[in-house]
Amino acid sequence: MGERTRELLTLLLGDVAIFVVALWLTLLVRYLEIPTAERLDLHLGPFLLLSGVWLFGFYVAGMYDKHTSLFRTHLVSQIVYTQVINIVIAAVTFLALPLGIAPKTNLIIYLAVSIVLITGWRLYLFPRLTPRHTRRAVLIADGEEAIELVDEVNNNPRYSYHFLRIIDQKTANATPDFSQKLLDLIHREKIEVIVADPHATYVEQVLPNIFQMTFEQFEITFFNFYNMYESTFDRVPLSALRYDWFLAHVSQSKSILYNTVKRLLDIVGAVILGVIFLLLLPFIALAIRLEGRGEIFITQERLGQYNRRIRVYKLRTMTANQAASSTWTTEDTKRGNTITRVGAFLRKTSIDEVPQVWNILKGEMSLIGPRNDILGLAERLAKEIPYYAIRNFVKPGVSGWAQTHQHYMGDNISPQSLEETQMRLAYDLYYVKNKSLLLDLEIALRTVKTLLSRFGIKLRWLRRP
Repeated sequence: MGERTRELLTLLLGDVAIFVVALWLTLLVRYLEIPTAERLDLHLGPFLLLSGVWLFGFYVAGMYDKHTSLFRTHLVSQIVYTQVINIVIAAVTFLALPLGIAPKTNLIIYLAVSIVLITGWRLYLFPRLTPRHTRRAVLIADGEEAIELVDEVNNNPRYSYHFLRIIDQKTANATPDFSQKLLDLIHREKIEVIVADPHATYVEQVLPNIFQMTFEQFEITFFNFYNMYESTFDRVPLSALRYDWFLAHVSQSKSILYNTVKRLLDIVGAVILGVIFLLLLPFIALAIRLEGRGEIFITQERLGQYNRRIRVYKLRTMTANQAASSTWTTEDTKRGNTITRVGAFLRKTSIDEVPQVWNILKGEMSLIGPRNDILGLAERLAKEIPYYAIRNFVKPGVSGWAQTHQHYMGDNISPQSLEETQMRLAYDLYYVKNKSLLLDLEIALRTVKTLLSRFGIKLRWLRRP
Protein backbone atom coordinates (compact mmCIF):
# COMPACT_ATOMS: atom_id res chain seq x y z
CA MET A 1 0.00 0.00 0.00
CA GLY A 2 1.47 3.34 -1.07
CA GLU A 3 1.85 6.38 1.16
CA ARG A 4 -0.96 8.26 -0.53
CA THR A 5 -3.35 5.28 -0.45
CA ARG A 6 -2.68 4.69 3.23
CA GLU A 7 -3.26 8.37 4.04
CA LEU A 8 -6.50 8.53 2.04
CA LEU A 9 -7.86 5.29 3.51
CA THR A 10 -7.05 6.44 7.05
CA LEU A 11 -8.82 9.77 6.51
CA LEU A 12 -11.85 8.09 4.92
CA LEU A 13 -12.31 5.43 7.61
CA GLY A 14 -11.69 8.00 10.33
CA ASP A 15 -14.33 10.35 8.95
CA VAL A 16 -16.92 7.55 8.76
CA ALA A 17 -16.11 6.53 12.34
CA ILE A 18 -16.51 10.16 13.45
CA PHE A 19 -19.95 10.34 11.76
CA VAL A 20 -21.10 7.28 13.75
CA VAL A 21 -19.62 8.49 17.06
CA ALA A 22 -21.16 11.94 16.51
CA LEU A 23 -24.57 10.33 16.01
CA TRP A 24 -24.22 8.33 19.26
CA LEU A 25 -23.22 11.45 21.20
CA THR A 26 -26.05 13.43 19.59
CA LEU A 27 -28.62 10.91 20.81
CA LEU A 28 -26.97 10.93 24.25
CA VAL A 29 -27.20 14.73 24.51
CA ARG A 30 -30.69 14.89 23.00
CA TYR A 31 -32.35 12.33 25.26
CA LEU A 32 -29.97 12.54 28.26
CA GLU A 33 -29.56 8.76 28.41
CA ILE A 34 -27.46 6.05 26.84
CA PRO A 35 -28.97 5.45 23.37
CA THR A 36 -30.93 2.23 23.25
CA ALA A 37 -30.35 -0.27 20.44
CA GLU A 38 -33.78 0.50 19.00
CA ARG A 39 -33.19 4.26 18.95
CA LEU A 40 -29.72 3.85 17.48
CA ASP A 41 -31.01 1.49 14.78
CA LEU A 42 -33.77 3.96 13.89
CA HIS A 43 -31.25 6.75 13.23
CA LEU A 44 -28.23 4.78 12.03
CA GLY A 45 -29.64 3.73 8.65
CA PRO A 46 -30.65 7.22 7.44
CA PHE A 47 -27.48 8.80 8.83
CA LEU A 48 -25.25 6.20 7.17
CA LEU A 49 -27.10 6.83 3.91
CA LEU A 50 -26.38 10.52 4.26
CA SER A 51 -22.76 9.80 5.15
CA GLY A 52 -22.10 8.98 1.51
CA VAL A 53 -23.39 12.42 0.52
CA TRP A 54 -21.35 14.02 3.30
CA LEU A 55 -18.18 12.25 2.18
CA PHE A 56 -18.77 13.60 -1.31
CA GLY A 57 -19.16 17.05 0.24
CA PHE A 58 -15.80 16.61 1.96
CA TYR A 59 -14.29 15.55 -1.36
CA VAL A 60 -15.67 18.59 -3.18
CA ALA A 61 -14.36 20.80 -0.38
CA GLY A 62 -10.86 19.44 -1.00
CA MET A 63 -10.58 17.62 2.32
CA TYR A 64 -9.22 14.47 0.67
CA ASP A 65 -6.68 16.24 -1.51
CA LYS A 66 -3.04 15.35 -1.05
CA HIS A 67 -2.14 18.35 1.04
CA THR A 68 -5.23 18.49 3.25
CA SER A 69 -3.29 17.75 6.42
CA LEU A 70 -1.13 20.84 5.93
CA PHE A 71 -3.78 23.52 5.79
CA ARG A 72 -4.20 23.70 9.55
CA THR A 73 -4.99 27.43 9.59
CA HIS A 74 -7.89 26.97 7.15
CA LEU A 75 -9.03 23.51 8.19
CA VAL A 76 -11.43 24.54 10.97
CA SER A 77 -13.30 27.07 8.82
CA GLN A 78 -13.42 24.54 5.97
CA ILE A 79 -14.91 21.88 8.27
CA VAL A 80 -17.54 24.30 9.61
CA TYR A 81 -18.46 25.47 6.11
CA THR A 82 -18.69 21.93 4.74
CA GLN A 83 -20.66 20.52 7.66
CA VAL A 84 -23.19 23.36 7.56
CA ILE A 85 -23.84 22.57 3.91
CA ASN A 86 -24.01 18.84 4.70
CA ILE A 87 -26.56 19.41 7.46
CA VAL A 88 -28.70 21.56 5.14
CA ILE A 89 -28.61 18.71 2.61
CA ALA A 90 -29.56 16.28 5.37
CA ALA A 91 -32.51 18.46 6.47
CA VAL A 92 -33.83 18.67 2.90
CA THR A 93 -33.39 14.91 2.52
CA PHE A 94 -35.32 14.12 5.72
CA LEU A 95 -38.15 16.40 4.56
CA ALA A 96 -38.26 15.02 1.03
CA LEU A 97 -37.83 11.28 1.67
CA PRO A 98 -39.87 8.96 3.91
CA LEU A 99 -36.98 7.96 6.19
CA GLY A 100 -39.17 7.48 9.25
CA ILE A 101 -37.63 10.31 11.29
CA ALA A 102 -37.56 14.11 11.13
CA PRO A 103 -34.74 14.99 13.55
CA LYS A 104 -34.70 18.78 13.48
CA THR A 105 -33.22 19.17 16.96
CA ASN A 106 -30.91 16.21 16.40
CA LEU A 107 -29.47 17.80 13.28
CA ILE A 108 -28.60 20.99 15.14
CA ILE A 109 -26.92 19.02 17.92
CA TYR A 110 -25.23 16.78 15.37
CA LEU A 111 -23.82 19.81 13.55
CA ALA A 112 -22.09 21.07 16.70
CA VAL A 113 -20.89 17.64 17.82
CA SER A 114 -19.58 16.59 14.40
CA ILE A 115 -17.67 19.86 13.90
CA VAL A 116 -15.88 19.42 17.23
CA LEU A 117 -15.09 15.74 16.62
CA ILE A 118 -13.94 16.14 13.02
CA THR A 119 -11.77 19.10 13.93
CA GLY A 120 -10.13 17.13 16.72
CA TRP A 121 -9.68 14.11 14.48
CA ARG A 122 -8.20 16.04 11.58
CA LEU A 123 -6.01 18.43 13.58
CA TYR A 124 -4.73 16.29 16.44
CA LEU A 125 -5.45 12.56 16.10
CA PHE A 126 -4.76 11.95 12.39
CA PRO A 127 -1.26 13.52 12.45
CA ARG A 128 -0.34 11.07 15.23
CA LEU A 129 -1.26 8.14 13.00
CA THR A 130 1.14 9.20 10.24
CA PRO A 131 4.71 7.84 10.28
CA ARG A 132 6.76 9.58 12.98
CA HIS A 133 10.19 8.45 11.74
CA THR A 134 11.54 10.54 8.87
CA ARG A 135 14.04 8.61 6.80
CA ARG A 136 17.17 10.34 5.55
CA ALA A 137 17.34 10.39 1.75
CA VAL A 138 19.60 11.37 -1.16
CA LEU A 139 18.39 12.36 -4.62
CA ILE A 140 20.62 11.64 -7.62
CA ALA A 141 19.04 13.39 -10.58
CA ASP A 142 19.17 16.52 -12.74
CA GLY A 143 16.89 19.31 -13.84
CA GLU A 144 13.99 21.41 -12.63
CA GLU A 145 11.87 18.34 -11.89
CA ALA A 146 14.48 17.11 -9.40
CA ILE A 147 14.46 20.48 -7.62
CA GLU A 148 10.66 20.48 -7.69
CA LEU A 149 10.57 17.06 -5.99
CA VAL A 150 13.01 18.13 -3.27
CA ASP A 151 11.04 21.32 -2.57
CA GLU A 152 7.80 19.39 -2.30
CA VAL A 153 9.12 16.64 -0.01
CA ASN A 154 11.31 18.77 2.25
CA ASN A 155 8.62 21.40 2.82
CA ASN A 156 5.80 18.95 3.50
CA PRO A 157 5.69 16.90 6.73
CA ARG A 158 3.29 14.34 5.25
CA TYR A 159 6.21 12.48 3.67
CA SER A 160 8.15 9.85 5.61
CA TYR A 161 11.54 10.84 4.16
CA HIS A 162 13.65 13.98 3.83
CA PHE A 163 16.33 14.78 1.23
CA LEU A 164 19.67 15.71 2.78
CA ARG A 165 21.49 16.00 -0.54
CA ILE A 166 20.72 16.42 -4.22
CA ILE A 167 23.52 15.21 -6.50
CA ASP A 168 23.43 16.24 -10.15
CA GLN A 169 25.66 15.34 -13.07
CA LYS A 170 27.94 18.35 -12.64
CA THR A 171 28.64 17.42 -9.02
CA ALA A 172 29.16 13.75 -9.87
CA ASN A 173 31.57 14.49 -12.72
CA ALA A 174 33.56 16.90 -10.55
CA THR A 175 33.93 14.35 -7.74
CA PRO A 176 36.96 12.01 -8.00
CA ASP A 177 36.04 8.38 -7.28
CA PHE A 178 32.36 9.31 -7.20
CA SER A 179 31.19 5.78 -6.47
CA GLN A 180 33.28 5.43 -3.31
CA LYS A 181 32.45 8.96 -2.16
CA LEU A 182 28.74 8.14 -2.49
CA LEU A 183 29.18 5.02 -0.34
CA ASP A 184 31.01 7.06 2.27
CA LEU A 185 28.19 9.62 2.28
CA ILE A 186 25.55 6.92 2.73
CA HIS A 187 27.33 5.44 5.75
CA ARG A 188 28.40 8.75 7.28
CA GLU A 189 24.96 10.40 7.04
CA LYS A 190 23.08 7.16 7.75
CA ILE A 191 21.13 7.39 4.52
CA GLU A 192 18.12 5.07 4.34
CA VAL A 193 16.56 6.07 0.99
CA ILE A 194 18.15 6.71 -2.40
CA VAL A 195 16.09 8.19 -5.22
CA ALA A 196 17.92 8.15 -8.55
CA ASP A 197 17.47 8.55 -12.27
CA PRO A 198 18.49 5.08 -13.53
CA HIS A 199 19.00 6.37 -17.10
CA ALA A 200 21.62 8.99 -16.20
CA THR A 201 25.14 7.96 -17.26
CA TYR A 202 26.71 9.09 -14.00
CA VAL A 203 24.21 6.97 -12.05
CA GLU A 204 24.99 3.81 -14.00
CA GLN A 205 28.46 3.60 -12.47
CA VAL A 206 27.03 3.44 -8.94
CA LEU A 207 24.07 1.15 -9.71
CA PRO A 208 26.00 -2.04 -8.78
CA ASN A 209 26.70 -0.63 -5.32
CA ILE A 210 23.10 0.56 -4.93
CA PHE A 211 21.85 -2.86 -6.03
CA GLN A 212 24.06 -4.63 -3.49
CA MET A 213 23.01 -2.37 -0.61
CA THR A 214 19.32 -2.62 -1.57
CA PHE A 215 18.77 -6.25 -2.53
CA GLU A 216 21.63 -8.12 -0.85
CA GLN A 217 22.52 -6.19 2.30
CA PHE A 218 19.05 -4.60 2.80
CA GLU A 219 20.62 -1.40 4.13
CA ILE A 220 18.76 1.12 1.97
CA THR A 221 15.54 1.51 -0.01
CA PHE A 222 15.84 2.48 -3.67
CA PHE A 223 13.23 4.43 -5.66
CA ASN A 224 13.16 5.26 -9.33
CA PHE A 225 13.14 9.06 -9.61
CA TYR A 226 10.55 9.09 -12.41
CA ASN A 227 8.16 6.81 -10.54
CA MET A 228 8.45 8.87 -7.37
CA TYR A 229 7.87 12.13 -9.25
CA GLU A 230 4.78 10.67 -10.93
CA SER A 231 3.28 9.35 -7.69
CA THR A 232 3.99 12.66 -5.94
CA PHE A 233 2.57 15.04 -8.55
CA ASP A 234 0.12 12.79 -10.46
CA ARG A 235 1.79 13.62 -13.75
CA VAL A 236 4.54 12.14 -15.91
CA PRO A 237 7.91 13.92 -15.72
CA LEU A 238 8.61 15.06 -19.26
CA SER A 239 12.33 14.36 -18.77
CA ALA A 240 11.43 10.65 -18.66
CA LEU A 241 10.07 10.66 -22.18
CA ARG A 242 12.09 8.50 -24.54
CA TYR A 243 11.11 5.98 -27.17
CA ASP A 244 11.49 3.14 -24.67
CA TRP A 245 9.17 4.89 -22.19
CA PHE A 246 6.30 4.80 -24.66
CA LEU A 247 7.04 1.20 -25.64
CA ALA A 248 6.97 0.20 -21.97
CA HIS A 249 4.00 2.24 -20.73
CA VAL A 250 1.68 2.94 -23.66
CA SER A 251 0.06 -0.30 -24.75
CA GLN A 252 -1.77 -0.78 -28.03
CA SER A 253 -3.61 -3.83 -26.68
CA LYS A 254 -7.31 -3.21 -26.20
CA SER A 255 -9.29 -4.19 -23.11
CA ILE A 256 -12.69 -5.38 -24.28
CA LEU A 257 -14.25 -4.96 -20.83
CA TYR A 258 -12.84 -1.45 -20.29
CA ASN A 259 -13.76 -0.24 -23.77
CA THR A 260 -17.27 -1.73 -23.61
CA VAL A 261 -18.12 -0.33 -20.18
CA LYS A 262 -16.60 3.05 -21.02
CA ARG A 263 -18.60 3.21 -24.25
CA LEU A 264 -21.86 2.35 -22.45
CA LEU A 265 -21.19 5.03 -19.82
CA ASP A 266 -20.40 7.53 -22.58
CA ILE A 267 -23.73 6.84 -24.30
CA VAL A 268 -25.76 7.06 -21.09
CA GLY A 269 -23.96 10.21 -19.96
CA ALA A 270 -24.28 11.84 -23.39
CA VAL A 271 -28.01 11.16 -23.52
CA ILE A 272 -28.58 12.63 -20.04
CA LEU A 273 -26.47 15.71 -20.77
CA GLY A 274 -28.13 16.07 -24.17
CA VAL A 275 -31.65 16.09 -22.72
CA ILE A 276 -30.69 18.66 -20.06
CA PHE A 277 -28.99 20.78 -22.73
CA LEU A 278 -32.09 20.75 -24.97
CA LEU A 279 -34.18 22.01 -22.05
CA LEU A 280 -31.72 24.87 -21.45
CA LEU A 281 -31.09 25.67 -25.12
CA PRO A 282 -33.99 28.17 -25.64
CA PHE A 283 -32.73 30.30 -22.74
CA ILE A 284 -29.10 30.06 -23.89
CA ALA A 285 -30.06 30.99 -27.46
CA LEU A 286 -32.07 33.97 -26.20
CA ALA A 287 -29.12 35.21 -24.09
CA ILE A 288 -26.74 34.95 -27.06
CA ARG A 289 -29.19 36.76 -29.33
CA LEU A 290 -29.79 39.56 -26.82
CA GLU A 291 -26.07 40.24 -26.63
CA GLY A 292 -25.60 40.60 -30.36
CA ARG A 293 -25.72 39.03 -33.77
CA GLY A 294 -23.92 35.88 -34.77
CA GLU A 295 -24.50 32.17 -34.93
CA ILE A 296 -25.48 30.24 -31.81
CA PHE A 297 -23.59 27.08 -32.72
CA ILE A 298 -20.17 26.87 -34.31
CA THR A 299 -18.14 23.98 -35.69
CA GLN A 300 -14.41 23.44 -35.24
CA GLU A 301 -12.06 21.04 -36.94
CA ARG A 302 -10.07 19.19 -34.29
CA LEU A 303 -7.83 16.15 -33.98
CA GLY A 304 -9.41 13.01 -32.57
CA GLN A 305 -8.00 9.62 -31.66
CA TYR A 306 -5.04 8.51 -33.81
CA ASN A 307 -4.81 12.09 -35.20
CA ARG A 308 -8.00 11.69 -37.21
CA ARG A 309 -9.77 14.93 -38.06
CA ILE A 310 -13.22 15.37 -36.54
CA ARG A 311 -15.78 18.16 -36.69
CA VAL A 312 -16.74 19.31 -33.20
CA TYR A 313 -19.83 21.30 -32.24
CA LYS A 314 -19.83 24.12 -29.66
CA LEU A 315 -21.81 27.11 -28.55
CA ARG A 316 -20.26 30.35 -29.76
CA THR A 317 -18.44 32.18 -26.96
CA MET A 318 -16.36 34.68 -28.94
CA THR A 319 -17.24 37.50 -31.30
CA ALA A 320 -15.95 35.52 -34.28
CA ASN A 321 -15.48 31.86 -35.09
CA GLN A 322 -12.00 30.78 -36.13
CA ALA A 323 -12.69 27.14 -36.94
CA ALA A 324 -9.08 26.10 -37.60
CA SER A 325 -7.17 28.69 -35.60
CA SER A 326 -3.56 28.12 -34.58
CA THR A 327 -3.73 30.72 -31.80
CA TRP A 328 -4.58 30.74 -28.10
CA THR A 329 -7.53 32.69 -26.72
CA THR A 330 -5.27 35.41 -25.33
CA GLU A 331 -3.74 35.90 -28.78
CA ASP A 332 -7.21 36.09 -30.33
CA THR A 333 -8.24 38.72 -27.79
CA LYS A 334 -5.28 40.92 -28.70
CA ARG A 335 -6.40 40.75 -32.33
CA GLY A 336 -9.93 41.91 -31.54
CA ASN A 337 -11.71 38.55 -31.33
CA THR A 338 -12.92 38.75 -27.74
CA ILE A 339 -14.97 36.54 -25.45
CA THR A 340 -18.57 37.75 -25.09
CA ARG A 341 -20.19 38.23 -21.67
CA VAL A 342 -22.54 35.30 -22.25
CA GLY A 343 -19.59 33.35 -23.63
CA ALA A 344 -17.58 33.94 -20.47
CA PHE A 345 -20.37 32.35 -18.41
CA LEU A 346 -20.69 29.46 -20.85
CA ARG A 347 -16.95 28.83 -20.65
CA LYS A 348 -16.87 29.03 -16.85
CA THR A 349 -19.61 26.44 -16.58
CA SER A 350 -18.36 24.41 -19.60
CA ILE A 351 -21.88 24.58 -21.08
CA ASP A 352 -20.32 25.63 -24.39
CA GLU A 353 -18.80 22.13 -24.65
CA VAL A 354 -22.06 20.22 -24.11
CA PRO A 355 -22.99 20.05 -27.84
CA GLN A 356 -20.05 17.66 -28.14
CA VAL A 357 -22.40 14.97 -26.80
CA TRP A 358 -23.18 14.47 -30.48
CA ASN A 359 -19.53 13.59 -31.11
CA ILE A 360 -19.68 11.24 -28.13
CA LEU A 361 -22.74 9.45 -29.50
CA LYS A 362 -20.96 9.12 -32.87
CA GLY A 363 -18.02 7.49 -31.09
CA GLU A 364 -15.53 10.23 -31.97
CA MET A 365 -15.12 11.46 -28.40
CA SER A 366 -15.61 10.30 -24.82
CA LEU A 367 -16.84 11.98 -21.67
CA ILE A 368 -13.40 11.42 -20.15
CA GLY A 369 -10.09 11.84 -21.96
CA PRO A 370 -7.49 14.44 -22.99
CA ARG A 371 -9.06 17.60 -24.35
CA ASN A 372 -8.43 17.91 -28.08
CA ASP A 373 -7.13 21.04 -29.78
CA ILE A 374 -8.37 22.97 -32.77
CA LEU A 375 -6.55 21.64 -35.85
CA GLY A 376 -4.29 24.64 -36.39
CA LEU A 377 -3.21 24.85 -32.76
CA ALA A 378 -2.68 21.08 -32.57
CA GLU A 379 -0.35 21.18 -35.59
CA ARG A 380 1.54 24.15 -34.14
CA LEU A 381 2.04 22.48 -30.75
CA ALA A 382 3.09 19.17 -32.32
CA LYS A 383 5.97 20.99 -34.01
CA GLU A 384 7.10 22.81 -30.88
CA ILE A 385 6.64 20.17 -28.13
CA PRO A 386 8.31 16.74 -28.45
CA TYR A 387 5.94 13.73 -28.32
CA TYR A 388 2.92 16.04 -28.15
CA ALA A 389 0.83 13.98 -30.58
CA ILE A 390 1.03 10.92 -28.28
CA ARG A 391 -1.84 12.39 -26.23
CA ASN A 392 -4.06 11.54 -29.22
CA PHE A 393 -3.34 7.86 -28.64
CA VAL A 394 -6.61 7.63 -26.70
CA LYS A 395 -10.03 9.03 -27.54
CA PRO A 396 -10.34 12.73 -26.59
CA GLY A 397 -12.80 13.74 -23.89
CA VAL A 398 -14.92 16.64 -22.74
CA SER A 399 -13.07 16.57 -19.40
CA GLY A 400 -9.72 15.06 -18.50
CA TRP A 401 -7.03 14.56 -15.87
CA ALA A 402 -5.30 17.82 -16.81
CA GLN A 403 -8.49 19.90 -16.63
CA THR A 404 -9.16 18.71 -13.07
CA HIS A 405 -5.58 19.15 -11.80
CA GLN A 406 -3.89 22.01 -13.61
CA HIS A 407 -4.40 25.64 -12.64
CA TYR A 408 -3.92 28.05 -15.52
CA MET A 409 -2.88 31.68 -15.33
CA GLY A 410 -5.57 34.22 -14.54
CA ASP A 411 -9.16 33.21 -15.24
CA ASN A 412 -8.24 30.94 -18.14
CA ILE A 413 -9.67 27.42 -18.22
CA SER A 414 -7.26 26.14 -20.87
CA PRO A 415 -3.50 26.49 -21.56
CA GLN A 416 -2.42 29.83 -23.01
CA SER A 417 1.33 29.25 -23.42
CA LEU A 418 3.88 26.59 -24.32
CA GLU A 419 4.78 26.16 -20.64
CA GLU A 420 1.18 25.54 -19.61
CA THR A 421 0.69 23.20 -22.56
CA GLN A 422 3.77 21.19 -21.61
CA MET A 423 2.36 20.81 -18.11
CA ARG A 424 -0.95 19.70 -19.59
CA LEU A 425 0.92 17.11 -21.65
CA ALA A 426 2.49 15.74 -18.45
CA TYR A 427 -0.98 15.23 -16.98
CA ASP A 428 -2.40 13.83 -20.23
CA LEU A 429 0.36 11.25 -20.49
CA TYR A 430 -0.36 10.21 -16.90
CA TYR A 431 -3.91 9.42 -18.08
CA VAL A 432 -2.71 7.64 -21.21
CA LYS A 433 -0.42 5.47 -19.09
CA ASN A 434 -2.85 4.72 -16.24
CA LYS A 435 -6.29 4.83 -17.89
CA SER A 436 -8.90 2.71 -16.13
CA LEU A 437 -12.53 2.86 -15.07
CA LEU A 438 -11.50 3.91 -11.56
CA LEU A 439 -9.40 6.75 -12.94
CA ASP A 440 -12.31 7.80 -15.18
CA LEU A 441 -14.58 7.83 -12.12
CA GLU A 442 -12.12 9.99 -10.21
CA ILE A 443 -11.95 12.44 -13.11
CA ALA A 444 -15.75 12.58 -13.27
CA LEU A 445 -15.92 13.42 -9.54
CA ARG A 446 -13.14 15.97 -9.86
CA THR A 447 -14.97 17.54 -12.82
CA VAL A 448 -18.02 18.13 -10.62
CA LYS A 449 -15.74 19.60 -7.97
CA THR A 450 -14.01 21.86 -10.52
CA LEU A 451 -17.31 23.14 -11.93
CA LEU A 452 -18.69 23.81 -8.45
CA SER A 453 -15.56 25.74 -7.53
CA ARG A 454 -15.91 27.89 -10.65
CA PHE A 455 -19.55 28.52 -9.78
CA GLY A 456 -18.56 29.44 -6.23
CA ILE A 457 -16.02 31.93 -7.54
CA LYS A 458 -18.73 33.47 -9.70
CA LEU A 459 -21.11 33.80 -6.75
CA ARG A 460 -18.47 35.52 -4.62
CA TRP A 461 -17.81 37.93 -7.48
CA LEU A 462 -21.51 38.79 -7.68
CA ARG A 463 -21.59 39.61 -3.96
CA ARG A 464 -18.83 42.19 -4.15
CA PRO A 465 -20.02 45.77 -3.49
